[in-house]
Amino acid sequence: MKLEKIQKKVNKLYPTWVGEKSVPSIIRSLNKTFHKSIIYFTSNRYDQEFIEHHSVIVSGQYCPRILSAIPENILITLSFPQKNKKVLITEKEAEHLAIKVIRAIHHEYRHKHQQRGRGYVYTKQYTPKRKQDRLKVMYYGNPDEIDAHAYETQAEKLDINKLRKAHKIGWRECEAIFMYRMHFRKQDPKVWKRFLKKVYKNGKIK
Repeated sequence: MKLEKIQKKVNKLYPTWVGEKSVPSIIRSLNKTFHKSIIYFTSNRYDQEFIEHHSVIVSGQYCPRILSAIPENILITLSFPQKNKKVLITEKEAEHLAIKVIRAIHHEYRHKHQQRGRGYVYTKQYTPKRKQDRLKVMYYGNPDEIDAHAYETQAEKLDINKLRKAHKIGWRECEAIFMYRMHFRKQDPKVWKRFLKKVYKNGKIK
């Protein structure tokens, strides 16, 4: 599914999220909107402190078809604060949530594209350096993840002049660029440069 089509579906839907909403109703609306695709939505709860206008955490997972037992699917999980049964979503938060959902779907579709025709091919893992967060950099340093995170930045619609100063971009503007900057800009410039090269290559950033 093309980015434009994903954006059109989510952007048409997110104004209905504004206000005090039940979590199941948000998930049902997303599943209804994408019911003819391989995308499925589910919810989760967390009990940590959250940041204003960014209280919903969005994560995704691509699963290729496994024989006849499991069909190909993309599972997008929206994690909401645990405190209340209903969530109060402002216009600003609804807009941010829409961008995160679009990014997650786009990211997982990139993994689908990577898997097409090659099956389970081992990709060379990144070897963490001293003082690096081992699990995070092994994930972000994986060639497939470098490609998918660079690809998802298309959904951010960053100004090209701002992208040229990527070392100044904060997580609210582009989480992927922020995370690569934190992990690789100084600790491993090669990965940082490889990521930015793919951003420019994949992106239609205006």
